[in-house]
Amino acid sequence: MERPWVSSPSYRAAVQAVVDARRQKGLSQRDLAERLGKPRSFVSKIESRERRIDVVEFIAIAIALRMTPEDLLHSVMSALDQPLVF
Repeated sequence: MERPWVSSPSYRAAVQAVVDARRQKGLSQRDLAERLGKPRSFVSKIESRERRIDVVEFIAIAIALRMTPEDLLHSVMSALDQPLVF
């Protein structure tokens, strides 16, 4: 069941940018989860938009992807719709 707070076009684009970054690094969901010290379901729920990413998690994901949070944020911002749709 898709929840309204994770189904906006802008949020979908943001999550897809994170998924794309993971894939570009050649990582599976399991690989990323291991780097985060979380179960694979943690990454799966983020990528399927069952849960939102908070700012601390975003930073941890960027570091786990061997990216700076700024670089990952730039990727997300590039993927967002203009104007933002919530």
